[in-house]
Amino acid sequence: MINIYNILARMKFWGCLLPLFLIFSNTLLQAQAPPVYSSSEILLRIKKLNVLGSVLYIAAHPDDENTRLLGWLSNEKLVRTGYLSLTRGDGGQNLIGGEQGIELGLIRTQELLAARRVDAAEQFFTRAFDFGYSKRTEEALSFWGKQRILSDVVWVIRKFQPDVIITRFPPDNRAGHGQHSASTVLADEAFKISGDPNVFPGQLKNGVRPWKAKRIFWNSYRFGNVDYTAQHDLIIDLGGFNTLIGKGYGEIAAESRSQHKSQGFGVAAGRGEWLEYFSFTDGSKPAQSLTEGINLGWSRIGATRITTLIDAIIKNYQVDKPANSVPALVSLYREISKLKDGYWRTQKLKELQEIIAAATGLWMEAYSFSPMAVQGDSLEFEAVFNNQGGAALRLNKISIAGFDTAFNTNAQKNKNFTLTRSFVVQNDKALSQPYWLMRPMQKGYYDVDDQQLIGRPESDAAYTAKFDITVGGLPLTYVRPVQYKFTDPVKGELYEPLPVVSHSRFNSPYGTLRHISYDHIPDIYYFSSDTTQIVLDSVKIGDTKKIGYIEGAGDKVLPALILMGYDVTVLQEKDLNVNNLSRFDAVVTGVRAYNVHKFLSDKNSVLNEYVKNGGNLVVQYNTNSFVGPINATIGPYPLNISRERITDENAPVKFLLPDHQVFNYPNKITQADFDNWIQERGIYFATKLDKAFVAPLSMNDPGEEPLNGSLVIADYGKGKFVYTGLVFFRQLPAGVQGAYRLFANIISLNKQPNE
Repeated sequence: MINIYNILARMKFWGCLLPLFLIFSNTLLQAQAPPVYSSSEILLRIKKLNVLGSVLYIAAHPDDENTRLLGWLSNEKLVRTGYLSLTRGDGGQNLIGGEQGIELGLIRTQELLAARRVDAAEQFFTRAFDFGYSKRTEEALSFWGKQRILSDVVWVIRKFQPDVIITRFPPDNRAGHGQHSASTVLADEAFKISGDPNVFPGQLKNGVRPWKAKRIFWNSYRFGNVDYTAQHDLIIDLGGFNTLIGKGYGEIAAESRSQHKSQGFGVAAGRGEWLEYFSFTDGSKPAQSLTEGINLGWSRIGATRITTLIDAIIKNYQVDKPANSVPALVSLYREISKLKDGYWRTQKLKELQEIIAAATGLWMEAYSFSPMAVQGDSLEFEAVFNNQGGAALRLNKISIAGFDTAFNTNAQKNKNFTLTRSFVVQNDKALSQPYWLMRPMQKGYYDVDDQQLIGRPESDAAYTAKFDITVGGLPLTYVRPVQYKFTDPVKGELYEPLPVVSHSRFNSPYGTLRHISYDHIPDIYYFSSDTTQIVLDSVKIGDTKKIGYIEGAGDKVLPALILMGYDVTVLQEKDLNVNNLSRFDAVVTGVRAYNVHKFLSDKNSVLNEYVKNGGNLVVQYNTNSFVGPINATIGPYPLNISRERITDENAPVKFLLPDHQVFNYPNKITQADFDNWIQERGIYFATKLDKAFVAPLSMNDPGEEPLNGSLVIADYGKGKFVYTGLVFFRQLPAGVQGAYRLFANIISLNKQPNE
């Protein structure tokens, strides 16, 4: 048994439960090394230079995107491909840890970026906050502020200039989620208005111009018993194999989608034919392909000579000697530079510059020897340049943090050029804070006042290094982030972001420093104020003292119990025996515990015996899904776990059994205890109850019938069994006082007021 949490009892601040350990624990860090490209991948990128076209995919959340389609568009059709997720997934549920809300959004942002590194698409966001499951399109649009988020979608369209837009969901209740349908409603409207200079005219002062996509589709789908596809849809086989990558698009899709680890979306690779369906929505209707009738070549900007140059480079490309193509790539760069300034000139020069670096095997990195840049302290860094491929080029200088060191030398093949310096981090150096968290969050959206930041997936690195070189007489400047680099004795060489922090490390104008670390994404540092406003003196816990807790997935109820003053012991499978359980006043299972622990079904008879002997078993919500057992056995009496939920956090609550102990001991529960709840009331309610259960609460979303399964209680022997779908895992970290009081009463159900 683990009861190390007891030493943390009564700690005030959620984020401080473990971060002191996490910040300097190298074993939790993840490598984020500079990317390298094989010769075949370089050839694929050269081929992509010949395609001037773009497709934007739009949906509501991280993990909504069709990764197979994104990979196919980017690597087979070679068009510039982007995914616009309206939200960062803040309102989802976390399978891998306890982060929720803003913190979960930070994780899912990085998971999306990890997915895009796999499928080679680009990532964008709006300012919308994912407030959890929504039953109605109108609710989502109202919560976000329709015009605000519509302006963000228009902004991304004007910047990205897609020829084709594709949505994931239908624009109505078939989408099954109000945010899903709202994403398509906004995309459809943005398609119509983004080309009108009179719509959001202020954007035109920020470097964009009106842009009208050629057409928009809905990527219709089959899922379970749902089939929205039709034979008159445009049908495309995405089941191909890319020889230059060495993977099929089903393999790429699986690897990309499996980056969504916090949602439990690891999937197996698919091979063979795979048909995707596209229902035409608006614009110019094609007959056979998504980009039919759209000029995707250099002739679209009157530069056919560029096509000839690229074709020659491809024809003469030597897979074993990519550096031999560098002179021709440099000549191509010069020719593109002569073109009139415009979207595709800028985009292709950017792509070509990185191809030149990859072809000659340039290694350029800059790193710190310290995990943080602390305002007022000295920071040592090192920059390394290596011309691994041996192309004829000169290293002119390396610049970083105001230091310019001139080399002015021919960069010999495979020779390291190293610059090591120290400098003092300025006291006014901006702290590392995700740009969408720099201003106080508003209801429904992140307050971002810089138009140029809107749509971007993340903030720039705190420090960057510039490498000025000359290749074939062409001056080029490469910019690379300064990272923290170190060697772990188990994982080897690792790279992580380098955050700027205040001298106290845990205090700033933004709040106390937080740190999130998982192996599949870069470390995340951000500052956040302590928003937990718990008035513990108003919460009575009665005679219940010792609690056994069986951890689930992604909730912070356990530390809440510690804050309340309970003596909490974390239970493992081996601890679930009648003798051991008898010492606990209550046993609580974390959210989705039965989904992630098969042993709980196997131990149901033991848990029932604990209840029969006078214990109190409190089961928080579970769901039947692919992340856990579908037919978990829970409790002493039959009940069904449904998908019923109350999504309105202000939904009226009715006490069906006002005299029941759950409302009266040790705290007197009133309607006021349901004030200030966040995101929702409850999810995955109990239905089809055995007659042994009582349901003391009733609640309903606007315009819907009341639901009674948010809290159900049954006597069994001398004890109590409770199942609750009330979202305590959201309310307790948010400091909702009434939720603390009600949860304390639920835990005390096997105690009598006169005891």
